[in-house]
Amino acid sequence: MSNVVKTMWNRSRATRLPPLEEIEQFGADGEETVYRMLCENFDCVIRNVVVPHKKLYLEKDFMVVHKNTVFILEIKNWKGEIGCEGSNFYQNKANGVRKTLKSPVGTTNQFVERMRDFYNVTQKICGVVVFAEPDCTLSLPEQMDGVALLPAQKMITYIKNAARVEKNAEEFDPFRILRCTRFYSRDSEFCKGILADCFFDCDTADGARVRVDTGSLCYLSVEPQPLLMRDKLLLTYINGATDVFYNRDTVFTVGCLDGTYQKIALNRIRHIVF
Repeated sequence: MSNVVKTMWNRSRATRLPPLEEIEQFGADGEETVYRMLCENFDCVIRNVVVPHKKLYLEKDFMVVHKNTVFILEIKNWKGEIGCEGSNFYQNKANGVRKTLKSPVGTTNQFVERMRDFYNVTQKICGVVVFAEPDCTLSLPEQMDGVALLPAQKMITYIKNAARVEKNAEEFDPFRILRCTRFYSRDSEFCKGILADCFFDCDTADGARVRVDTGSLCYLSVEPQPLLMRDKLLLTYINGATDVFYNRDTVFTVGCLDGTYQKIALNRIRHIVF
C-alpha cells in the first residue's frame, strides 16, 4: 500500500469528534474542571507532571507554583462517602456497596520526595489530594501525613493561604519540569510519554504557515479530511483561547514511560491531552 493510500485510509477510518464535554473527561474524570479552576486563579499550572523513579516514572495530575511555593495535586473522582481506617481508605457508595481504596497519601508523599531530590528543590512542596466529584462526602481529616485532603471547592483557598515566599529559596523555574502528554485514538489512550517536540508547523485556511508552541496547549483534537489529504486541527490553549489549523504530515517524537521512543503521526490520532 502506497503512503498516499495508507494516509487516506487512516484518515477515512477515524470517527467524528465527540462533544466537547466528552473531550474534557480525558485523562481522568474531573481533571478538566480542576484544570480550569486552577488556570483561572494561578499563573503557573502544569499538568501530567512526571519524575524519574528507578527504571520508570512517577506521575501526578498537576503542579501549581504560587508565591514560589510548589503544590503537587492528585485528583480523585470518587463518589459516595470517602473515609479512612488507619492508613486504608474506604468508599461507601449510594447503593450500599463498600470498597477498600488505595490511599493516595503515600504515593503523593513519594512523588514529593522524589521531586525534591531529582530537581534539588529548596522551596516548600505541598502535597494535595483533591476530591473533584460533587457527589462525594469526605469523612477524612483535612491533612494526613503532611498531605492536604480537600474537596475541589476548598482547593483554591487552601493554595492561596498555604503559599508563602521562601526567603532563602532560589526562584523556582517551572520550565525544567518534565510533563507527560497523552495520545488517544478511537476513544482509548494508546500512548503517553514525554513529548520531545516543543513546536510543530501547520497551516491556516488561507495556506499561511503557523508554528504552534506545544507548551501552550491544553488539548488538541484531530478531524480527518481524507478527500483533501489533510487533517483539521482544533487547538485549545491553556488560557482558554482556541484556534483551527490544518496539517498534512506532522510526526511527534514521544519518550514513553518505559524508556522507549515512538514516532506518532497526527493522522493516527483523534485527541492529545498535554
